[in-house]
Amino acid sequence: MKSTFALVGAAALAALSSAASADSGPTDSTEVAIIGTAEAFCSLPSTWQVASSTNNVTASQFSGHTWSIPGSLFADTAGNAVQSTAEVAIRVRGQAACNTTHTITVTSANGGLKAVAAGSTPPNGFETKRRMTYNANWRDQNWGVFNFIPTSEGDSTTYNHGATVPPGNRQFDVRMGLLRDPTNAPMLAGTYTDQLTITISIPG
Repeated sequence: MKSTFALVGAAALAALSSAASADSGPTDSTEVAIIGTAEAFCSLPSTWQVASSTNNVTASQFSGHTWSIPGSLFADTAGNAVQSTAEVAIRVRGQAACNTTHTITVTSANGGLKAVAAGSTPPNGFETKRRMTYNANWRDQNWGVFNFIPTSEGDSTTYNHGATVPPGNRQFDVRMGLLRDPTNAPMLAGTYTDQLTITISIPG
């Protein structure tokens, strides 16, 4: 039965095909969409390397995610803040990636270099804070976050990178500078720190 049915079916299909060719009657069609999706993503460097530095700052002062500023660039032997019109700065670089529009946010934990042990009100006649300036963006582009000088704890600034998306993998730069403003007050003894957080966010 199976063999006979197949032969009859083939003959019937041939007849139908011949009839359809001779008849210009109604036809029907449908469409099938083919869609692919590339997920949006951005990543920042997990490791950093020193790209450049100024005014007695060397690569040996940077390790992992920490820049240790020598005391001689920060305060003199009498404890007074070093005064200079030239900032000391370091630029670090790492591999990052992004494939969509995004924003770059830089946040300062302490609003500059702040004495760890100092309270909200320093002792009379002492300085407990030094100003810092921060820059961040993709390498070989103008700074997105440019000369950001935080003034209080948690200060942040955001740069909308908009449609100027860097293609695929690219190097990302962060520059940190100590502003050695003239001051007559001595620095309170202790360790001064700030923590800089760089965040890339995808809209939506």
